[in-house]
Amino acid sequence: MSNYPKKPAADPPSRPLRSLSHKYSIGSVVVLSGGSDQTAFKITRHLPDGGSGPQYRIKSERENYERVTTESRLTPLSK
Repeated sequence: MSNYPKKPAADPPSRPLRSLSHKYSIGSVVVLSGGSDQTAFKITRHLPDGGSGPQYRIKSERENYERVTTESRLTPLSK
């Protein structure tokens, strides 16, 4: 019999791993809900689910910075 303690079993992942599918593709033009105007944003990058659904980096030509938002806050730009 060994005096060494048993190695603990590996902890299960905190969230189940699943395939993430984004509704909008990179380059799509969308509108951010909750805004007073219909500012167009271009999707620049897909981000992983932060707990509230798929996330995106978006950029408006009016602004010098990018934003991060969830898919639920985006709608396609209606022309």
